[in-house]
Amino acid sequence: MKKLIIANWKMYYGPVKAGAWIRAFRRERLPKELDVAVAAPFVSLAAVRASLGRASIPAIAAQDSFWEKEGPYTGAVSPIMLLEFGTEYCIVGHSDRRKYMGETDEMIAKKAQSLQAEGIKPVICVGETAAERKKGDALKVVRAQLRAAISKVKTDSKTPIIIAYEPVWAIGTGKPCSTQIAQEMHEAIRTVLQKKFNSAADDIQVIYGGSVEPRNILDYMTTTGIDGALVGGASLDPRNFGLLCRAAVPA
Repeated sequence: MKKLIIANWKMYYGPVKAGAWIRAFRRERLPKELDVAVAAPFVSLAAVRASLGRASIPAIAAQDSFWEKEGPYTGAVSPIMLLEFGTEYCIVGHSDRRKYMGETDEMIAKKAQSLQAEGIKPVICVGETAAERKKGDALKVVRAQLRAAISKVKTDSKTPIIIAYEPVWAIGTGKPCSTQIAQEMHEAIRTVLQKKFNSAADDIQVIYGGSVEPRNILDYMTTTGIDGALVGGASLDPRNFGLLCRAAVPA
């Protein structure tokens, strides 16, 4: 299974800048050992699709989705709408949305379920805050978030889920999580997955996110149990993100 690296632009880049980013990134030389995706804002998905042309790299990802197919849900975007852009992945439960949009574990579970049902791979984010880690509750918090988030997904679906461990205290702070802590948390996540999915858990990718940069990406990619990365700030420049992708593979 290839390692997976996802660029999460967050609330940056409308259609004009998104199109320019994709056109620039298509000139980057990417390792064949990687799967690469870009999570763009809703308003930029059409520009990303158009700028890709016939190219399949990077894959298209969304940053969120609602759980209903259609209806009176002003401002919401459904999985079937995302499919029209060729969306392959969708982030759910990111700490930004938990913090600023009040998303609950129940909402995240319904989003993951609806995405999987439509054939879009949910990228389910879990992670503890600095206060929770200081109290010694990191494992407890992440296990609880994960159990809730995967409670509605199917174990026999043809559409896999991806888990992203993103310690909140490492996101955008320039203070990345140590590989030792990341490995410990990934092992705990894998144990939860094995209890629910049995042997099928071996095919679920568990990726890391939080101040990932070209200078440290290889450390994570070569740590046992880490299957890829969810990259924020370091993905905003297409050349820098291309450098990160190349740095993710041992020479």
